[in-house]
Amino acid sequence: MIRKIINESRNVYGIRLKSFSSISKKTFKCKCENDNEYFLKTTDLFTQDKFKFLYNQGIENVLYPIKNNLGDFITRSKNNNFYIMHYIPDFYMVNEVKGANLAHELTELHNRTAFKRQLSAYASRKKMDEIFNYLNYKFTTLELFIRTVEARKFDEYSITFLKNYHILLDAKKVMERLQRKIISDIKNKKSVYFSFIHNNPKLDHLLYSQGMRYLISIEKAKIGLPSLDLAKFYLENEHLNIDIKTIIMNYLDKLGDEFYFNYFCFLVLLYYVKGIVLIDKDYVSSQSFLFAAHSISKFLKLFNLLEENKTI
Repeated sequence: MIRKIINESRNVYGIRLKSFSSISKKTFKCKCENDNEYFLKTTDLFTQDKFKFLYNQGIENVLYPIKNNLGDFITRSKNNNFYIMHYIPDFYMVNEVKGANLAHELTELHNRTAFKRQLSAYASRKKMDEIFNYLNYKFTTLELFIRTVEARKFDEYSITFLKNYHILLDAKKVMERLQRKIISDIKNKKSVYFSFIHNNPKLDHLLYSQGMRYLISIEKAKIGLPSLDLAKFYLENEHLNIDIKTIIMNYLDKLGDEFYFNYFCFLVLLYYVKGIVLIDKDYVSSQSFLFAAHSISKFLKLFNLLEENKTI
């Protein structure tokens, strides 16, 4: 596959690639005859529209592919769609610094592409109903699982589940409260900011070059609520030694509406609950349960989401 793409690149880009090394299943580092290095990635045609949208909006903190001889960012081949860009070597950067910089670039991306529109009572409510049904299923499964643990002989795994189950019940109460508020805003057709969101904000997706910072890997990007990027940013980087609460709250406070905070918190808890794997009373299940419980407990305390912890 990659050899066919390299051969096609000669006619489409005028670049004679002579060698390549695999970075991942879809990405390659290539070198041309004059030893210049390029980054090649297979993708889908929808990525073309995303790059065009950002380019025409004048967004400068996204790394764009080299345009082919048709003026397109994405090249369609017989079996694959791909793009080529100049290879920017990564270098060591303290993760805490990179995390703060990533949050800043996401904010810039959101601000430059923001527009207001009403929440769709049809589309949004339908999605929330799907989530509600899933949560009912997941929490019912958790309850039944805990009952089986209580009914069986205690061992080293039992205490992990029984000691931490109350945290999942706390999360359920908080999510129900948040969901009621979100659904109320949907019913009232609240006007909120939508933006072009990255939707995959990992530290590896921020590159530095000549004093500039660039976001990469926008294949999952879409128009959506900025709360989704913030939720995924938190999930990816909550382990870093940075004041992540201040970073997130400074952004949310500028939006001036509690809706964004409620949606952010709901999404974080949803991802943690979805990540719980229950196979049996074994090591895999206990570690998955323990990780989710500890992460949820930390999140609830950090953002003061428990009613009994709220100050009057």
